[in-house]
This record gives sequence, structure tokens and C-alpha cells, in this order.
Amino acid sequence: MHASAGGDLAALRERPAELLQRLIRFETVNPPGGERECVGWIESLLRDAGLETRIVAADEERPNLVARLRGRAESPPLLLQGHVDVVPVSDQNWTRPPFAGEEAGGFIWGRGALDMKGGVAMMIAAVLRARERGLEPRGDVLLCILSDEEAGSDNGARHLVAEHAELFDGVRYALGEFGGFTLNIVGRRFAPCGAASRNWRTGSARHWRCRYARCSCRRSPTGSSTRSANAA
Repeated sequence: MHASAGGDLAALRERPAELLQRLIRFETVNPPGGERECVGWIESLLRDAGLETRIVAADEERPNLVARLRGRAESPPLLLQGHVDVVPVSDQNWTRPPFAGEEAGGFIWGRGALDMKGGVAMMIAAVLRARERGLEPRGDVLLCILSDEEAGSDNGARHLVAEHAELFDGVRYALGEFGGFTLNIVGRRFAPCGAASRNWRTGSARHWRCRYARCSCRRSPTGSSTRSANAA
């Protein structure tokens, strides 16, 4: 689906920040999405590293990637999942170009740096390092790169679980999109923690909760949310 990543592989697995910059430079605004080039580039990295890869798509311009790092089959597979589409940037005032992936002040700037190409970069780097170092986990590690998360997932997660659920047989635990970010408030750093239980077949949330030192938020299974005054 994409040309070999060649010399990128050794450098990027050790420098996830640079990997993030490369991901940001793919303009994957949803709608319309157009994640094909980005997903293809990721596939080339993983394939060149020797991982098994499979492209699954309802729309060839909006593919999903499932890669597998083989383990010892002593534990259930672990799923790492993340999306590469991003929300629009139109009618917004950006201090830096949203798709340049610039590094300044110790930060990588751009649309998707948090939601969620930063998380995807970390997952890719972790799998690449594990492969390069010859690690053999107790169970397989599945890396799932998704399209269309920002607009209903009809071409992404919804399509995968409806048409290709067998790819995830045996999976009991998954790491996906984070729900909170480190906050600095009046000179103190707060680290939010989130936990969720989901119905894999439908994707519906059974419960969601995050806690800061001085705030609590809850989201119901219907998606509505409440937040205390101290959460702002």
C-alpha cells in the first residue's frame, strides 16, 4: 500500500517525537478523512520491522490497519488502538501552522498532537522497539490504527467489529485513547486518571470516570456528562 520506509525505521522507533511530527504532516481532517496515505506509511514502518500487517477497509481511501507482534500464546492478546483522523481547523486562529508539526518550547505543535496522533506515535514506537529488541510477550500484541473516529466510525472501528470481529478473537484488555491530560494549576501539576468498561461488539461505554485532585467528572452510557465547578 505504501513504499518501504527504508532508513526511517531505526531512527523513528527511538524518537517518537519525530514520529509524531511525521504523523501530524499528513492532513487527515475528518470530514472527509483521506487517511489512506497516513495509514499506508505506518504500515510500511511496521512491515519493514517484520510485523504481520493487514489492511481492512470499507472505503479504500479510509483504511484501517491491524498489525500483530507474536507472543508466546500464554496469555490473551493485548490490543493497542488509536485513530489518525483529526477534527477540522477551518475558521480557527492558529499561532503555528496546524500541519507543520513544529517543535518549539519543548512541545510538538499541530492538529492531532493530542487527539490522538501523540498516542498513536507512542504505540507505534513501543511495538517497533519490542520487535527490534526481540521481546516475546506472553500474548500477542495487536496494534490497530483506525480511520473515521471523529465522525461516527462507520469506516473505522464500527466496520471492523461488524465485519472483521475475528481479528480480535481472545482480546480481553485494550489500551486506547486517553481521556485527560496533565494540567498545571496555580503552580501544581495534576495528572488525571481515567478508566472505562466497554462492550466490544457495540463500543458502548458502561461507565467512565476521571478524577483530578480537586474535581470529578462522570459520563453516563448515553454519552452525557457532568463536571464539577472545580473542573474548569
